[in-house]
Amino acid sequence: MLLWGGPGVGKTSVIEQIAEINGWHLETVIASICDPTDFKGMPRDAGDRTEFSPPDWAVRVAQAGGGIVFLDEISTAPPSVQAALLRPVLTGVVGDLRLPAATRFVAAANPPDEAADGWELSAPLANRFVHLAWEVPARVVSDGFIYGFGQISVPTVSETQALPVVAAMMRSIGAFITARPDLVHKLPASSSERGLAWPSPRSWEMAARLLGFAGASGARAGIRQQLLAGAVGPSAAREYLAWERALDLPDIEKALAAGGTIDLPTTPDRLVAVCGALVAAILGDPDMKRCDAAVNGILVDIADAGHVDLATVALRRMSAQVLESGAVLGPAAVRHFAGLLAKMGNIKASA
Repeated sequence: MLLWGGPGVGKTSVIEQIAEINGWHLETVIASICDPTDFKGMPRDAGDRTEFSPPDWAVRVAQAGGGIVFLDEISTAPPSVQAALLRPVLTGVVGDLRLPAATRFVAAANPPDEAADGWELSAPLANRFVHLAWEVPARVVSDGFIYGFGQISVPTVSETQALPVVAAMMRSIGAFITARPDLVHKLPASSSERGLAWPSPRSWEMAARLLGFAGASGARAGIRQQLLAGAVGPSAAREYLAWERALDLPDIEKALAAGGTIDLPTTPDRLVAVCGALVAAILGDPDMKRCDAAVNGILVDIADAGHVDLATVALRRMSAQVLESGAVLGPAAVRHFAGLLAKMGNIKASA
């Protein structure tokens, strides 16, 4: 996460408060006064090889079992330091030390017009962060002075709660990209915009995880929009949200309960979304009747509509479950999926 805001608006204070409330170790690193060895390690001779000793801040984070690494003034770090930051931020490796999985990188930056001797963020580094504007309305400051500033609460969401929602968001974004392949990777033309959020496979995946955890925590729609725009940029976020609002997909569970009877959408992107939801439903509950409805009903209908490729991909993803369920494939399914069935082996097919 990267917080963009002018000097003195409380970016550092809020990170310190969050760490203190949750009992997390906080390591503040002023990026503007660092050199590349502060992130890639100090090289030293180890006989037949060169090793890279991690800096003290990384050792302290490792000893604490993780925590928050707060990269302050990151927009004033020179290009060589930004390049050295790529590996730690993406992989959690500093020198020859791998930081604990519970380590999170948070950065703060002043807008270019307010930064002293600032540099624009490089595109590779910018694309590794979620960019959020940190603004403090006058009313919030006024109420804080009068009544006191309250503590910031961070919702706690377990992986078990969030992962199904993340998986659903992955399917939804995948279907959207089917409709808008031009937005899968769109590097901005200007260098200033490259230093902000823009769409790439990495940032779309990050968006899916953010939206999944936000959804599992019950976050408001406005928060969801900010997170999405912070990951892939405002323009791509607007496109996705407009597409999502226009979706009118059939209820997969109702279709399975009805033996595979379904009113299919006509556009490929919506059909991709249907296939993704169908696979998730079967993987979650591979009952024989459900597998029969999925293959002999829904997938056959998709293939009959001229989209054998989409139906085949879906059947391949759930082939093990279909095989184990004992479902018997009818003549239409055998006709459409003959090539895949030959590879699947012992699946049952009606005469």
